[in-house]
Amino acid sequence: MTWLPRSLRSRITAAVVLLVTVVVALAGLVIVARIDHRDRTDVDRQLAARVEKGDQDADKLRDQGDHPSGDGDDSDDYGGLLAGSQSLVRLVSGGKVIAQHGETPTAPLPVPTRDGYRTIDTDGQTWRSLTRSLSTTGERLEVLQDIDPIERRLADNTAIVAAVTLLAALATAGGVWLLTRIILQPLERLRTGALAISADTAGPQLPAVTRPQEVADLSHALNSMLDQLRVSMDSTRRFTADAGHELRTPLTSLGVTLETLQRNPDLPAPQRARALEAMSAEHRRITALLTGLQTLARGDAHALPERTPVVLSELLDEAVAHAAHRHPTTTYRLTANSPATVDGWPVGLRLAVDNLLDNAALHGRPEGTVDVRLTQDSGTVRITVGDDGPGIPADQQQSMKARFTRGTRTRSPGSGLGLALVDQQAHLHHGTLRLGTAPTGGLEATLSLPSTPEEEPRERTAPD
Repeated sequence: MTWLPRSLRSRITAAVVLLVTVVVALAGLVIVARIDHRDRTDVDRQLAARVEKGDQDADKLRDQGDHPSGDGDDSDDYGGLLAGSQSLVRLVSGGKVIAQHGETPTAPLPVPTRDGYRTIDTDGQTWRSLTRSLSTTGERLEVLQDIDPIERRLADNTAIVAAVTLLAALATAGGVWLLTRIILQPLERLRTGALAISADTAGPQLPAVTRPQEVADLSHALNSMLDQLRVSMDSTRRFTADAGHELRTPLTSLGVTLETLQRNPDLPAPQRARALEAMSAEHRRITALLTGLQTLARGDAHALPERTPVVLSELLDEAVAHAAHRHPTTTYRLTANSPATVDGWPVGLRLAVDNLLDNAALHGRPEGTVDVRLTQDSGTVRITVGDDGPGIPADQQQSMKARFTRGTRTRSPGSGLGLALVDQQAHLHHGTLRLGTAPTGGLEATLSLPSTPEEEPRERTAPD
């Protein structure tokens, strides 16, 4: 709606002025209508009373004949009653006025043809008339009252209402315009603070408003949003910098090896084979790093398929078999006490399990053992993977879930994304990842996930 004012202050003022104008105008018109109705009702009541008197004095009115106000004998009772009262009495017979007394109209008045009330407009003058048939003679008696004073009073009262409405609208506009300036000051402070926001400045940028409550809630919500955006931006910056650093090292090594091969075309076969193997290793490292980054980015963006039931015992059987093939010198021992089922994404859960199994093999004892357990209780499914390596100090275990973080005791290469990927999948499945110390002294990772509702009743109703 382009016709609406652009500023909130103008819109509030216009809305309140419109409301006040309508209310005052309607109230005034109702009062004016009530006053006018009362005046006209009083006139009708007086006409009815005069008709009764005219019925009693019809013979006397007929004898007096047609005497306008001020003419004839004013000592006459009927003339004395009507003189100067802006009223008129007429006696009609056979469609003609045979006698009248009272106020002389400025223009001839039509002769009544039926009984009852009527309003007559003639030559700028308005009359209210009541006609009644006389039961004795068949004549009609008509009593009329000039109601121009009532019409003028109606016009004057309407003009007064219009003037009061206009003054009320002007006073309301001025008052609301000033009040909204005071009321909207907290919003103006928020706007000023928003213009001064800088992505490089820490802490809330918007002023803390305490009154009114709605603006205070808005200020709190916006500051919370800014904090979350700043944390997300800082995390993205660190993530980008770490990713660039992690990619730079293998790419640099790959470039140096390629340059060496180009400059030495006659390099002996053993040295060339070692160089090609080193290039293959760096290529695998870059591919694994990019795959991990892509998975993390998809998880951060919640670009996920619909959830489906996943049988963890079957997933673990397959994952452990493939891990044993990838790490033939490591012994995997799987213990699954429950065919637990969770709602989730099979690819994401398989990625988390694979990373836990690979992490245990790479950082455990050479030719060591990895224990994998699947347990379930109280609606929670737990996948526990423990190795017999040097482990991680307790004060460093929580930080190992951060991206591109590697332990101080690690002896094997890696990108530092394995546990970060597992932790992300845990949160996406409404679960948790806890790092601790295994009974054998190595790292023990426990992935806890909520089981499907169907699993709980089946366990509770199982026989003892």
